[in-house]
Amino acid sequence: MQLRASGGGLEFLSQARQTLLIAIKSDGQATTEELARETFLSPGAVRQHLLGLEALGLVTFVRLRNGPGRPRHMFRLTASGERMFPQLYAEVANTLLAAIEAEDSSVVERIVSRLVQEQVELAGQLVLAGSRPERLLELVQLIERFGYFPRLEVVDESPAELTLRHCPLLSVATRHPGICRVECESMQRILPGATITRTAHRLAGDPNCRYQTTWD
Repeated sequence: MQLRASGGGLEFLSQARQTLLIAIKSDGQATTEELARETFLSPGAVRQHLLGLEALGLVTFVRLRNGPGRPRHMFRLTASGERMFPQLYAEVANTLLAAIEAEDSSVVERIVSRLVQEQVELAGQLVLAGSRPERLLELVQLIERFGYFPRLEVVDESPAELTLRHCPLLSVATRHPGICRVECESMQRILPGATITRTAHRLAGDPNCRYQTTWD
């Protein structure tokens, strides 16, 4: 048996879907007809792409009823859709961590511990399955929400291999490597009875971070 799960960022969407997200971002909100005019796509094509973007959790809509006829849908970006666009989180995080380390490096340890705790608390709401395979898949879905573009491979009785093909914390981790502990420690606590081993690390020159999961 082989299981796979994956997700990604703006660059991993088709050109048409990128164009639609950018149009909605520029206007704040837009109807199907407005998007069709702006993107030079047919209304039917726009509807199909919007359905796909909605399924990915990147757009949502409200129904507008102005007079007789079918209601129109006004599309907006979700919080996940907003995160597809450039953010300044890394720059702010680096500045804050550098300032904290200059005062007292032990504070970073408490920050890492708090980040792990927050991940575990969030997982408590979303990783609910009882069986190990299902729980592992739910964990991957949680990791996907944070933009790590994960790929999970489980082949027969071999250890599960989780590859993180994107790191939203890379610029922070490059300057403050201790932040990488959050990934491993969080997964270890979310999957009780599992042993999580990092087998590849971007900071060591590998193209991706990779983890093996074995069960006691």
